[in-house]
Amino acid sequence: MDECNHFESSGATLFLSSPQDRQPPRDPFISSGTPATNHSPSLDFDWLLAASQRLSQELELDPLLIALINILLETPVVSSAWLIVKQSSQWIIAASGDSESNSVEILPSLPFDQAENLQLISIVNRVLHTQTPLALNPVSSAGNLTHNHSPQSILSLPIKLNQELRGVLYLENYVKPDAFTSEVQDIFNRLCPQIAIALNNAERYNSLNQKLAEQTQAQAQSLHQLKQTQEKLIQSDKLADIGQKITEIAHEINTPLGAVDASIQNLGHALDYTLEHLPSLFRKLSPSQQEDFITLLAATYPQKITRSFREERQLKRTLEKQLIDQNIEQTETTASMLVEIGITEINPPILNLLRASNVTEILETAYHLALQSRNRENIKIAVDKTLKIIATLKRYVHLKHCDCMTTTQVSEDIDTILNLYQHQLKPGIKIKTNYQDLPQIQCYPDQLHQVWTNLIQNAIQAMKNQGELEIIGNRCHHFIRVQITDSGCGIPAEIKENIFEPFFTTKAIGEGTGLGLDIVRKIVEQHQGHIEVESQPGRTSFTVCLPIEQTPHAFGSIRSI
Repeated sequence: MDECNHFESSGATLFLSSPQDRQPPRDPFISSGTPATNHSPSLDFDWLLAASQRLSQELELDPLLIALINILLETPVVSSAWLIVKQSSQWIIAASGDSESNSVEILPSLPFDQAENLQLISIVNRVLHTQTPLALNPVSSAGNLTHNHSPQSILSLPIKLNQELRGVLYLENYVKPDAFTSEVQDIFNRLCPQIAIALNNAERYNSLNQKLAEQTQAQAQSLHQLKQTQEKLIQSDKLADIGQKITEIAHEINTPLGAVDASIQNLGHALDYTLEHLPSLFRKLSPSQQEDFITLLAATYPQKITRSFREERQLKRTLEKQLIDQNIEQTETTASMLVEIGITEINPPILNLLRASNVTEILETAYHLALQSRNRENIKIAVDKTLKIIATLKRYVHLKHCDCMTTTQVSEDIDTILNLYQHQLKPGIKIKTNYQDLPQIQCYPDQLHQVWTNLIQNAIQAMKNQGELEIIGNRCHHFIRVQITDSGCGIPAEIKENIFEPFFTTKAIGEGTGLGLDIVRKIVEQHQGHIEVESQPGRTSFTVCLPIEQTPHAFGSIRSI
């Protein structure tokens, strides 16, 4: 920490004006949070792992701040701790704690430069400026800094996420002039990225909860207003049209909300598995294997790349060949798991793990860690989709879609839907896809997304999560044809002609509105296309035909396909 040697000459001591020059801050709101009993844990890798796990368990901000300060005060080297974070454009003290008072304070937007601790102001300003750690061992070696607690050692660390400064950690020790040794600094340096991740997750979680609450309130208000409108227009021909549009949009909302619910469940299962297996796995791994495992996790971070099933199969075959060349056993299973967690090439650290005797446990743990990141992205996508639908609900009186047509690849959209419903497909549904020379088409992608979602979701429900789902796409002259076939119970012949009618449903009360297929038919016809159904027990096929380019005569000729 060479920075401390130039602390006084850098101008940082200018912040150490006399206390009477500053007005004392208002009394902060003190949140009830008491540090756990200090057991003086050893600051080693096991402590770092346990601390990271404790932070990962807290998704709400205030409990996270209390847990963080408690973790720091439980160590034998920290007498007091402060966390400074950025709120809007201002750096504030979010939380602080002291081993003497045995309490944790959650501070409501207190600017850090209004703190009574002048050393904190000076040193944090220094760290904010340099974005590098600063250690004072002892304090007296840096400008004879003193205040009421008379710290003997000080350590301040930047908290970064993806090279972005997210906060500053300020620690004091009242007893030892050399408390923050290089080993201690290294441990706290390693903890800072975990703090940044936990703060980021809490911020997203709070944002998601706020958005969902706002959406729920907006939906309730909108539905209340629409109900009043329906009562006034009960004898009007406009009622049927407006009511149908409203219900269609409300039905669309179920899709992203279902994705949020499914992703949250997946997050819970993955987190439970990780908390149960990760500690025992790390105890089994050697130090070098632990480093290799961290390298493996870094390679599984979600990438903004959408691959088709065909591309994934090709990747699996490529990895299988590499595994065979390296004499790795169970090549097919191992290659499948590697592709599933996002590994596309085998480097030496990963190869070392694949040679371990507990390779299955290693890959399963990595999968559940990767699953948490993947579902977090799914939640964000679903929330964005819901917000767009809510905006549509507010403009329900406009019958025409204002978006422009764009060129899209239907096979990629369908694969995205399949990935979204992976939690329902994986247990007992076998998927077969075959896209033969399927070109891009001009369409409204968001509307066609609803078509594929409804048809796939209906197929899953018809099969009761057990069976085979087959999707075939091909080109026929100036049109594309997509056939979605399931092995469910089938559609009785006597109701086959009614399934596309609004409000017609064979599902139990509360499971469906009877508008899904009606919406599908209208979207397909808006695209100058056509939808057909063939069904018998054990095989039901919906065939959607769409023109590649939208032309005035396309609708008249599509029925001849």
